[in-house]
Order: sequence, then C-alpha cells, then structure tokens
Amino acid sequence: MTENEWLGDTSVTDTKVIAEAPGGALSDLGRQAAVEASLPLLSVYFASGEQEVRERAAIAVSAEEPELDIIQAGLRLRVALAAGRRLTALLSSITRRPTFRYELNSAEHVGSLSGALDVNRWVTKQRGGDQDVTFPVLEVRRGARTAENVLASYAALWLLNELKISLNASVATRDAVEYRAVRGLRERLGHLMQSPVLAVCIHDAQAVRTRSALERLLGQVKRRLHRREITHPEPYGDLAEWIDRCLQGRPVVSAGDIDLSVYGARFDSKLFELWCLKTLSQRLAVALNVPDPVVDPGWRRSAPAYRFATYSGALEIFFQRSVAAVDKHHTATWRMDSGRSLGGIPDIVVRCTPTGGATRLAVMDPKLRQRARLPAEELYKILGYLQNFQIQPPVGVVLLYTTDTEVVEPNVFHDKAGGTLISASVNPAASESVTAAALEEVVQTLLNLIDYALPVSTSTASVDGLSEEEAAEQTIVNFREAFVAWGQGKLSEIRPSRDRIRTLIGEDRWDSLEEDVQTMVATADFIGYQLDTIDDFSGPAIGMCAAIEYILYETVVSPVIAENRNWQRQARTFGAAIDVVDNACLGEGAQLAHEVRRYMQSLQLDLAQVQALVPVWQRLNRNYRVPAAHRKVLTQSEWHQLYRLVFGSEALFVRTYDVLSSLTGNEKE
Repeated sequence: MTENEWLGDTSVTDTKVIAEAPGGALSDLGRQAAVEASLPLLSVYFASGEQEVRERAAIAVSAEEPELDIIQAGLRLRVALAAGRRLTALLSSITRRPTFRYELNSAEHVGSLSGALDVNRWVTKQRGGDQDVTFPVLEVRRGARTAENVLASYAALWLLNELKISLNASVATRDAVEYRAVRGLRERLGHLMQSPVLAVCIHDAQAVRTRSALERLLGQVKRRLHRREITHPEPYGDLAEWIDRCLQGRPVVSAGDIDLSVYGARFDSKLFELWCLKTLSQRLAVALNVPDPVVDPGWRRSAPAYRFATYSGALEIFFQRSVAAVDKHHTATWRMDSGRSLGGIPDIVVRCTPTGGATRLAVMDPKLRQRARLPAEELYKILGYLQNFQIQPPVGVVLLYTTDTEVVEPNVFHDKAGGTLISASVNPAASESVTAAALEEVVQTLLNLIDYALPVSTSTASVDGLSEEEAAEQTIVNFREAFVAWGQGKLSEIRPSRDRIRTLIGEDRWDSLEEDVQTMVATADFIGYQLDTIDDFSGPAIGMCAAIEYILYETVVSPVIAENRNWQRQARTFGAAIDVVDNACLGEGAQLAHEVRRYMQSLQLDLAQVQALVPVWQRLNRNYRVPAAHRKVLTQSEWHQLYRLVFGSEALFVRTYDVLSSLTGNEKE
C-alpha cells in the first residue's frame, strides 16, 4: 500500500459493538427507533383503493425478498396486537354506554289493544271467524343500529380477521408468546362482539366491503360527533380518529406500544435498511421544504417507495429493485457466453430526472455489519454496480451503522469524471440533528443530480434563535437564492417566460425590477407550466410572490428600517411588513409604523389607495406564501389562482406598482 492510500479509522464508541456483534446487530435503543421510523412502511392499514377491505392478504409474498416478508409479517402481527389492546379498551367503553335511536317496530297484540294501532295494516287485515282478535300496532323501541355502533362492529370484525391473517403469515409457532397473545385477544374481541350493541350491527358491518363505503360510514360518524348527536362521545371520537389514520396510511400505534420483548437481532439487518430508506426520504423532504412523504402502496413491486418533484427535477427512491428495472437504459456490461447478464439488486436506487435533462442514478447500500476500518469491501461493491451498469456520473453511497450518538464525519471520494463515493455512519438512536448532519453530504449529492442547490435553511444552525415564523421566512429567503441560481443557469429556456411576464405587466414596470427578481419571476412562470398536475407547486408560488414582496419592501419598508436593527427584526417577515404598512396608513401602531407613514407621505403616496391593497396582500401571504414556507403542498389549481391574482385578471402586481409608483425614486418629480 502506498503512503497516499488510506483505509480509514475506527470510531472509539464502536469498538465494543464490533467485538460483541461483528456480523452486525442493533442496540436496544437503535432497534426501537428503527421500528418506530419503519412503522409507516410496515404498519396495518384498513384499505387501499376501491377493493374489498377485509379480505386482503396480510403481506405480499415475494421470492426475491423472503426476509422482508418475514419481518413485515412479524412487525405487522405486533402492530395488530398493540392496536387490538387499544381497540378492546374502546369497545369496552362503548358497550358500557352505547348510543341508541328510537325505532318504530310492527307488532301484534292479541285480545286487546294496548298500543298505537297501525291503521293501514288494520284496514287490510283479513279476519277469520274463530281466530283470536289481534291488533296490528306500532311500538317505539330503542335500537342500537347507529352509524357509530356499526363502525365499532366493523373495526372489531376487521381486527379479528387481521389477527388471523397476520398470525398465519408470521413465523410464530404454537409455543410462541405472540400465538398465546393473539388467542387471548381474539377471545376478548369475540366476547365483546356478543354484546347486544355490537351483535345487532354485525350484518351492517359485514356489508362495508370497499374503501368508499367505509369512508361514507366514517363521514356519518364524524358529522354526528360534530353536531353533538352522540352521547358519551369520547370512545366513539377516538375510534373514528383511529380508523381515519388507517385510511390515510398512518400508523395507528407508536413503537412504544408494541411489545418487542421477543424481537431479537434476527431481522436487524433488514430493519436497518428500512430505517435508512425512511430516514433518507425524510431528510430529502426537509431539504426540499415539502411535507414528509407517504410511501407508495406499490413500493414492494415496481413503484418507487417515495417520489419528490421540485422546480429543478424529480427524485424517485426504489427499494431493492435492480438497476435495469429502475432504468431500462442501464443494462449490465458483464455477460456470460450464453448471453445471460450479471445482475444485481442494490438496497436503494435513486432515479434523478433534472428538468429538461437526462436521467441520472445513484446506488445506495445500507450495511449493519461493523468494520474495524474503512468499509472497503462495501465501497468496492458499490463501484461494481456503477461500472457494470455504466452509471454516469458514478454516484454511490454506503450507509453504515454506528452506536455513536455524535456526528461522525462521512468519508467522501471523488474521481476525475464528476463521480462521488460516500461512506456515512448513522445511528437510529441518535438525535434528529445528528442524523441530519450525518446525511447532509448524501442529500446534497442527490440534489446535485437534479441541479438543486441545497438551501442554507436546511441546517439547524441557520434557524437557531429564530421564531417559527422567522425560520419560515429564512427558508423562503434561502429558497429564493437557490431558485435564482437555477434560473440563471437556464436563461435561454426561461426567455419565453420573461417575454410573457414583460408583456403582461408592461415594459417600464418590468425594467424597474432587479435582474434577480426578473429571473425569479420568469423561472416561477416557466416551472409552473412544466410541473405535472400531481406535483407540488410551492416553489413557483414562492417565486411568483417575490415580485410583490420586492415592490413593497423597496418602496416603503427597506428605506425606513435600513439603519435600525430593531425595526429590521419587526418587519422581518412579509406578514409583519404588511401589518406595519396597514398601521401606517391608519395612523396607528408603534414608532416604526409612524415612520413608514411619514415616509409614504414624503413620497406623496395616496394612503387610502395603499390601504385598499392591504387585504389583497394579506390574502396573497395567507393563502399561498405562508403555506409554501411551512412545507404545505400547493396544488396546480392553487398555482393557477395565484397566477391570476398576481399577473392575471386581478393584476395585483400592476396595481401595487402603480400605487407605489415612486419605485424609481423620481417618478413623482
């Protein structure tokens, strides 16, 4: 080995675990954290799509992934047990004080009339000479067949079936703890189902066989709860929330509710891979300023587990899919004489498609196995994937397990052709900030593949000491910088958008904007027309709002607060700046508002016209800008509404410019 070659160093905190479990094993805390993070991938759901919701298989058996099938079945069984314990408590409370409704029932009284006569039946009744005289009557009785009781009966039936299926799919034998737990829970649920309130609803509950039918039933219960038509609403409300979470694909229990006492190290390796998959998606969501993604129902088959779309491109994360299956253009280079190619199934493949560019791939391999030095074997395995499938630029990542709760600096290698190879150490039991720092280089490398410049706001250090609103504002500022940088690299592509906006607002108004603002607005226009209908339009929305922000700040806010840090803090957010201008127009508020008022008067602005725009600016901020800053997905419909507001029929940009027409500093002279 030459002196320039390096095989790495060992983390001191990992020495013990390497000695105890050289093959790889999670710590107890690490296992608990990994299970909690993996629940959205493995937990129990009621339904998916228009299909029978009670007769679906517990797991999809795969010849390629038998170990994942086993771990999914095992965790699913434990989730079902934990959910069952919660459900039995809810049902017990419901059966003690059930809801009811009054019902009219037909009956026959013999010999004498002692109720309300059913006149219609009496008139049509045929009478025999020697028969006892009977009277058809209507009786009012209490009935338990309410929507909320049907929902309770449905939940019990579903969970009974889920326990049966998940137990059969698991590896639990008759002497296993889980087997006895399932048997005891099914007995308790069966006993509850025999109670009058649930037994009378079984037929109605069995008729709920599709997702849409279940959603209708749930909607009825929610409406009755909202109208306060349900006495003793607490258990019914908890039940409705529980089922609602299932329909949304969200876990119904937390990892702390799951009994892991019999869960050993057998599946730790697979669990670590799942944790890496979920955690990587969460870090990408934070970097892209979008909500945490929901796993695609088809993630075990051909669909990506997670998908992200932003102005600069799309990222799709596949779990245990071959490179050729992810991208048919990447076939294996190495072949046998018979023609069969050398295959390979990495744990994670990320397909990166930049806007207007060719698809790029990244190969990732989580490894629980401990190494005393640099994981050269795993790194060379990644290099083998990259070379065999001709991935350019070559990008590969190895994610290693560490017991360290502090940040372990990743090892990053580059070649002369733009390739990147990373070895990063992560710990499920570490804090979120530590995990974020450990994966920062990985996230940035993936985003580089779609030409996305990572905003500074993704670093926790950048928002220390800021309020939630100020942190969101900082996110917008950093996002705009990345947005402008991307647009400056695509000037030829966004030129039609520049021409379109210039035509909409007029040459003079367009020329008054700074170059960065022009680029941002044109980029927002370009991207807004490029995204798919289902994508997130938050990025273009932030860029579109920038034109209004620029005018407001440059004309009446920034000149006043420029030399006063306290005032700068008061007007830091766009919403706060609007409030200052509003108070200034009304002659109210603190000193800053009065100074802004004096400044607007010195510019001879019509304060009544300025104040008339305040509600529209507030609507722009409230409906579009703030949700985008707080990681809310904006739809294509909302984007079209915003476009009409700013540059379309409502012409907010033109109105704002014309009212604050002192932008150039001499137009009033």
